[in-house]
Amino acid sequence: MSESRSPRPSPELLAALRRGKEELHAAHRALSLPEKVRMVIELQGIALPLIARRRPLKYYERQWPLDAEGNCGDRDG
Repeated sequence: MSESRSPRPSPELLAALRRGKEELHAAHRALSLPEKVRMVIELQGIALPLIARRRPLKYYERQWPLDAEGNCGDRDG
């Protein structure tokens, strides 16, 4: 039996993926710290329910709280 292998991606595709990755990284670098924290909290909201379906969450696995204005923690932001 012969194994079927997927063809390797073309150099053009790899270059385009690398450019897209660099653009994404540049966009993330340009975000302010509060925006980056909001992004982390949003990702926590996605990941934690998935983890909780597989096993009980540990005491430290919880989503960071946001106030009504969307600020994290007790600091003015």
